[in-house]
Amino acid sequence: MKIVTLIGVRGSGKTTTVTQLIKAIRARGETVGTCKSIGCPAFSIDQKGTNTRRHMLAGASLVCARGKRETSFIHPERLPVSRILRHFEGMDWVLLEGDAQSPLPRLVAAREEADALERTNEHTLAYVGRIAYTDTHALPHPVFDPLTQAEDLLRYLDTRLPDTAVTEALDQPLDDGLTQRNALFCAAGCTHHGKQAVTVTIGGEEVRLTEEQKKEILSWFQEDPGLCP
Repeated sequence: MKIVTLIGVRGSGKTTTVTQLIKAIRARGETVGTCKSIGCPAFSIDQKGTNTRRHMLAGASLVCARGKRETSFIHPERLPVSRILRHFEGMDWVLLEGDAQSPLPRLVAAREEADALERTNEHTLAYVGRIAYTDTHALPHPVFDPLTQAEDLLRYLDTRLPDTAVTEALDQPLDDGLTQRNALFCAAGCTHHGKQAVTVTIGGEEVRLTEEQKKEILSWFQEDPGLCP
């Protein structure tokens, strides 16, 4: 199974790259699965007041919502990446969008050289997205436009991307500073969970949170006082 993660700032072309790679992989007759990482601390697919939420609060270890057109499984916890990837066993490819923590081969979606270089590490294979329309003289890896070069990108990955064994070693997060900052908070400065944002200082940097996000984070400390510094 070939596994690659796509990271980058909001609007840099991550989702466009994922969708174009899916089409190119399927055109080969191969199978592909995806997993989208969501950085917003207040996000939950299981909303307050739903029946599935009632199941969860009652103590179910796994909740299933079976609809007319899809089936969703809800784990009441953040799963390590190795457990997530085991759900994809048998697939030819797995594309992880937004997972900047895992020590996996990565494509960096970027708008310009500065944010591309900031996210470059030893796992980086190539750059994709809007950066394909700018000058990229200083980048150490090739640049691909996913809208016109998806098949070229896929062939390039064929030569650079070995099959990845799913082990607990993938659960060890990278320890670079940017990864740790982006892992905890929504880098987009989102306010879609409330109209009024709250600015807090974390590690000497200002981070914008909505009131709902603030309440969610405070609830973590109330449930587990050991999290308090």
